[in-house]
Amino acid sequence: MFKISDFYDYCKKNRVDIIPYAGCPQPGATIRYQGNYAIFLDFSKIQSTRLLRSVCCHELGHAATGALHKVDSPYELVERNEYRANRWTAENYLTQEDFRCAFQSGCTELWQLAEYFDLPQEDVAWALNFWTQCKGVDFNMDTAN
Repeated sequence: MFKISDFYDYCKKNRVDIIPYAGCPQPGATIRYQGNYAIFLDFSKIQSTRLLRSVCCHELGHAATGALHKVDSPYELVERNEYRANRWTAENYLTQEDFRCAFQSGCTELWQLAEYFDLPQEDVAWALNFWTQCKGVDFNMDTAN
């Protein structure tokens, strides 16, 4: 499960600059310049801790995978890079084991899972879909015993 400290630890270890920047087109953005990464956070667009966790987790996915694109990139390229960042997030912070623990603790509805992970429902839904539809994980089989 993702903690804000994971974000800061990763950035410190990998020399990724964190830059508060009002005026970003999105709440967060990751750039690479001459081999160095920076993550920009627009705190005027981040209205909750839950959203901050989401933005930080997602931008880590971009930095960790190098899945970046120019602002004027074709839609296909943008979506491919967003998918890579989201997949990295699922594989590292919304893992199969994390979902199993959430289900075992009684969380079955999407809103319950979002509260359990303290992330927006859209993030949790994406990761759950990734594990069930893309990877073929059947979490129902875990409770059949």
